[in-house]
Amino acid sequence: MQIRVDRLVKGERKEGFGSGYLVAPRLVLTAAHVLDHLDPAAGDPVTVSLPDAGDQEFSAAVCWQRKDSVVDAALIEIAEGQGWQVPQSLSDLLTRPPQRYGIIIGARPHPVTSGGFPRMQKDATDGRRRDEQFIGHIPPGSGSLAGRYELTGTAPTPAAADPPGGRSRWAGMSGAAVLTEDGYGEDLLCGVIRRDRQADGGTRLTATPASCLIADDAFRALITKHTDGWEPVLEPVEPAALLTPAAVDRNLSSPAALLRANTEAVAFHGRATELADLQAWCENGPPAIQLRVLTGPGGQGKTRLARRLTDTVGWRGWVTGHLRSDLTDDPAPDAAPPDFTTLTTSLPLLVVVDYAETRPRLLRRLITHLHRSRHRVRVLLLARSDGQWRTGSLQAVPAVRDLLEEAPVTPRAPLIPTSRPTRDRHHAFHRAAQDLACLLPLIPTLPQHDWTSLATALRPPADLHEHRYDNILTLQMTALVGLLQHGPRPVDAAPGTPPERTLLKHEDRFWEASAKSSAYRLDLPAPTLGAAVAVAALCGAATKDEALRVLTTLPDLPAHQTAPAANWLASLYPADGDRYWGSLQPDRIAEYLASHTLAEGNILLPALFNAAAPGQQAQLITVIARAAIAHYNAGRTPDSEQVLHTLDTALDTAFLSYQAAQAATDALPSPSRITAPLALRLDTALVHINQQLAADNPAVYEPDLAISLTSLGSRLAEMGRWSEALTATEQAVEIYVRLAAGNPAAYEPGLATSLSNLGIRSSQVRRWGEALNATKQAVEIRRRLAAGNPAVYEPDLAASLTNLGGQLTEMGRGSEALNATEQAVEIYVRLAAGNPAAYEPGLATSLSNLGIQLAEAGRGSEALNATKQAVEIRRRLAAGNPAVYEPDLAASLTNLGGQLTEMGRGSEALNATKQAVEIYQQLAVDNPAAFEPNLVASLTNLGSQLTELGRWSEALTVTKQAVEIRRRLAAGNPAVYEPDLATSLSSLGSRLTEAGRWSEALTATKQAVEIYQQLAVDNPAVFEPDLAASLTNLGIQLAQAGRRSEALNATKQAVKIYQQLAVDNPAAFEPNLAASLTNLGIQLAQAGRRSEALNATKQAVEIYQQLAVDNPAVYEPDLAASLAAFAMVLAEQGGLSAALRATGEAVEFYRRHIAATPFILPQLHAVLGLQADLLDEFGDAKEAQAVRRWLGENPLPPDSHN
Repeated sequence: MQIRVDRLVKGERKEGFGSGYLVAPRLVLTAAHVLDHLDPAAGDPVTVSLPDAGDQEFSAAVCWQRKDSVVDAALIEIAEGQGWQVPQSLSDLLTRPPQRYGIIIGARPHPVTSGGFPRMQKDATDGRRRDEQFIGHIPPGSGSLAGRYELTGTAPTPAAADPPGGRSRWAGMSGAAVLTEDGYGEDLLCGVIRRDRQADGGTRLTATPASCLIADDAFRALITKHTDGWEPVLEPVEPAALLTPAAVDRNLSSPAALLRANTEAVAFHGRATELADLQAWCENGPPAIQLRVLTGPGGQGKTRLARRLTDTVGWRGWVTGHLRSDLTDDPAPDAAPPDFTTLTTSLPLLVVVDYAETRPRLLRRLITHLHRSRHRVRVLLLARSDGQWRTGSLQAVPAVRDLLEEAPVTPRAPLIPTSRPTRDRHHAFHRAAQDLACLLPLIPTLPQHDWTSLATALRPPADLHEHRYDNILTLQMTALVGLLQHGPRPVDAAPGTPPERTLLKHEDRFWEASAKSSAYRLDLPAPTLGAAVAVAALCGAATKDEALRVLTTLPDLPAHQTAPAANWLASLYPADGDRYWGSLQPDRIAEYLASHTLAEGNILLPALFNAAAPGQQAQLITVIARAAIAHYNAGRTPDSEQVLHTLDTALDTAFLSYQAAQAATDALPSPSRITAPLALRLDTALVHINQQLAADNPAVYEPDLAISLTSLGSRLAEMGRWSEALTATEQAVEIYVRLAAGNPAAYEPGLATSLSNLGIRSSQVRRWGEALNATKQAVEIRRRLAAGNPAVYEPDLAASLTNLGGQLTEMGRGSEALNATEQAVEIYVRLAAGNPAAYEPGLATSLSNLGIQLAEAGRGSEALNATKQAVEIRRRLAAGNPAVYEPDLAASLTNLGGQLTEMGRGSEALNATKQAVEIYQQLAVDNPAAFEPNLVASLTNLGSQLTELGRWSEALTVTKQAVEIRRRLAAGNPAVYEPDLATSLSSLGSRLTEAGRWSEALTATKQAVEIYQQLAVDNPAVFEPDLAASLTNLGIQLAQAGRRSEALNATKQAVKIYQQLAVDNPAAFEPNLAASLTNLGIQLAQAGRRSEALNATKQAVEIYQQLAVDNPAVYEPDLAASLAAFAMVLAEQGGLSAALRATGEAVEFYRRHIAATPFILPQLHAVLGLQADLLDEFGDAKEAQAVRRWLGENPLPPDSHN
């Protein structure tokens, strides 16, 4: 583009001349010095023209200009109303991005071109300037200290081109754009010509780098304004073929295209905290490579956040890019391997890798290259979930394995969680509807309509507050579907139809219209077209041959239409790069389509597996697994189960390649109960193959076998198959011990992991000694590794310390357990402060364990605080990803209920435990082997808490359920489940006692005592507290059955055990000791041994008095009970005055708590009856009558228990 400028030089009007480049429909980029000495008072001082479009000149005005030591550039706006015709390349900014900008990042000369109108091309006959294309190179090492590019060229120029007076033959070239190819057939603008250095023996021109322009806020704002919101972004030039263009064409051929991440139809908003955190990670820390992982379900906004991050840091001088999605672990046969050396740069570099879980080997090759850099490099990995794709070695060098293992994993939190006011979601819904309405007119299959007015009137759904709208794609999809359904061409959709299904019905119209076009003439029914699109989503295809093979499996696709159908699919959703097929986007929509088509029976999955290449098989499994998880997270559990069942059935007969099994296993989330059976199946297959390979060549294949055995152990444990899990893990440890002996640097981390798993697996089958030994070894190795490399190994150390604390607790070594867990919490608190999303799950686990151990140490208030923190974290995590975090939330809620009970807060305790029971009931339906033990524990606690609140009938019902399940479990595996059965039997005995069913109560409690006596012989530290509790209950029940001698013997044993326990841990066991002493005193009195009875009840009162000082809400009712027993014994010994005082104190305590705990009314009645009798003994008939009158006016409820 030519630019003419009227300007004043020494008072005389002179005409200036320069070149320029159209960067927006009416915005021209040029050099600032072209506009020197402009006279602001002159009319139309600047004009521009397009030489290839005629001689017409168009008036323009300068809207930005900067000329300093770094930048020499200006932006000129062409005035309206002159007949200016916007070039076709810039005429459609809604769907096609404007000019893209580049930065040369390497050290090697790079080819560039520049077109302008230099003086040497002035036509001698008419004086017109002709165009000149400069072809040359930019050597990045020349001029960089001055902040400029130096362009060198050797092409000959006209011999007589030099003007007189030393003026440059290149004069007039100033302002021309410096361009280079991007590898996709488009140009990147990487600079603006500034001046000619008049070199000898060639040409050397200087240019202002585009990076300096993009760094200028005013320049960037003007470009954005004049291009309808396209913000200019710098793209690295040399690796352009590896990276997705920063701005791509919006292929708005169908409604679903509006929801693609790169369409950016809905303006980016929110996420300020996450964005700032990621920016800080980029800019702070050592100038070396660092990795970070961002996980979350499809549609949670990972890609949009990453795009925003690359834009933001790019404006601050970083080199940024997103690795092309078509670069995979399974490239096309004729594809050249990616050349990662083009990423070499001394500039700060940020590379984003989306779908990281599906291409772990490519990822390792990328990191292998980048980790050698001595400069600041950041790699952000986006994945649906964490798993073996990150933690597996996959033959990577140790440095790369360490980088991946130390990479913090940050689950994406909901953009607008349910904790925020509902109006925030309403605002987001309306924003989405308005933004989508702006682009709906561009969808060719939709009729013209006033979409903007419709968006204004559109009302959000009534259930917008529910958790499923935590996913921002769900919210935006619901807005889009609302617009379409209220528009001129709605589809049939029943109320409650998932938005994915409704959107796909609109997408059907696009498929049908394009299939019937003259290019394809596919006269196929809609279900067949949908099945073909589903096959492309399920399998993908690198080549046409791959596409044809899988399409031939469609039962309703005629053979003669297979090739046209393959071509149709290739054009329907074009692929990135060299792959033959792309896919319907967003992924969530494609996954829904795939699962729905499978459910309808329109795809023969076994045949599809057998026709698919290994990479296609892996994608099949991955897509189906993702669809199952998405169904579950959306509350569509039957759909989730059906699609997984369909896959499982297909795998019974289909051939699955080793490569596919390995890739799919790496991509599956770990852990995830939804896909646990599938993962177990794949891991089992991999172990069998690796065992065969290792038998022939152990040196090569034993490391892979150890990895697959470790994974298999974890998968078996997820399914509740503890013994098999232990066997697999023991085999993995055996191999790792051998490998680590020969190469500790390479294999000790793997050995520590397998030992840690061995400790967990041994715990699950109650082999505590072996568990403790394995975990101690894991802690020892990881402590040593963490000393040398804390960034990598401290998280693992914290996890092992958490396990160690739990196992020491089970061994009855409370003090050591507390020390280990406190160390774990300390590490996790520090890690979570820097990266809460990555380390809060581990922190919640250690806090949950800490709560249990503090409670057992008698530090109830601290225990409750720790457990509340664990519940808070896990509730937040489960809201975003219930499939992963609901089991942990249920465990913490169970603990919380127990601790609230101990604190005397019965109503809150009941609420927490009910929530735990509800979650475990749902989980146990899908996986009883894994979750029934947890369900029973919660049911047992629920029974106790219902009893505390006086709801005895409900308590008995749930306790019976618990016993029934545990009896069944113990029959199959007594070593594991007998301790739990004893706990439930003990609780059942108490519940039956409260119901007055003495004989049944006695039978249950006797069974509990027998089990605990056997267990306590082998492990007294663990089981003596439980034995003492069941003996206490047995003593009460025997006494009620009139078997006083046996009752006294049982209670004495309980007291003896509790006295020994309270010596070492008074805070934990003095409450139990006091309760047993109260029972002992009553039974001794009934046996006529009043002196001993008085001593026992007096000890109980003294203990409870001390406890009630610190925690009156919990212990004053117990103190009242011991005072009543003490008064009874005193009265029998003739100490009437002291007995009356004791009843008065007891009555005062009971009345203080009767409102909060009405179930103590029977105890209050009993002590008031004793008090009335004592008043009669003192001759105070009036007071005695008043007490009895109160008793008559406040009768016991019919179902009360005494």
